[in-house]
Amino acid sequence: MVVARAVTGPFKGEITAAGLGPLTLVHGVSTAHDCVRGVEHVALSTSRQFHLIVNRQSSWNLHHRDWVHVGRGDAVLLDSSLGHYLNFVQAFDNVHLVLPEAWLGQWLPDPAAFVGRPLPSDAIWARALTAFVAQLTPEDLQHGALPINLIVDHVGALLALCANQMSGEGRPPALRQRQLCDLVREAIVQRCTECSLGALEIALALGISVRTLHRTLAACEQTFGGLLMSARVALATRMLESPLMARLTISEIGRRAGFSDPSHFARVFRRHSGITPAQMRHGHI
Repeated sequence: MVVARAVTGPFKGEITAAGLGPLTLVHGVSTAHDCVRGVEHVALSTSRQFHLIVNRQSSWNLHHRDWVHVGRGDAVLLDSSLGHYLNFVQAFDNVHLVLPEAWLGQWLPDPAAFVGRPLPSDAIWARALTAFVAQLTPEDLQHGALPINLIVDHVGALLALCANQMSGEGRPPALRQRQLCDLVREAIVQRCTECSLGALEIALALGISVRTLHRTLAACEQTFGGLLMSARVALATRMLESPLMARLTISEIGRRAGFSDPSHFARVFRRHSGITPAQMRHGHI
């Protein structure tokens, strides 16, 4: 694609990117502008990819099959096999995930059905997806607070939940799915202390595919990452409340609960519990 015009003043922009397993994470900031991907650009592509874009700073307009308005914080999925026209009427700060066709097909049975349709941040699962993706930047990935495979699986699971919601299916999970979901949850609880635990390890332990695991959780409106963090917070809470653990530092309790980074432990614990690990400890010891 090319920048078609600067809306006001000279065009300025900066793009950084980082590998995210099978995905690519792109962070872009720019002044207001229009950009276009025409048939001549599509012809240069060597493979089909999908692009999930979340603009964190402003709303914008998009022509990709049809004209749509994408609100601030909303997400939209683009297909590289189609042209597009992007109209950023204000300066933007966007997070953009490049999704290979084969990878996305593991999560969405028909990705093309959701191309060019805004995922509004006021819809439950779209809000979870956009909030998660908006926090990802190439710079933050260098700190390695979460394993790459866990981040990638979480993105896929949230996309599947969004697609299910947008398609209007929303059927209650079958008994078999509920039972398998319970087995996955139990296995996660048993192994949540493993810092590098991912969906692959749990799927292998249960004798199912990773795809089946994620689709089962999505049918029960759960994600692997959400269950893992809940299990770790619950374990950390029990240790913080126990007088037998009073000699352990909070960082050590976080490590024993499966958190490799103390600051990440504190953020996740507060998000789940509403208080810090220190406040939890002081309230019970």
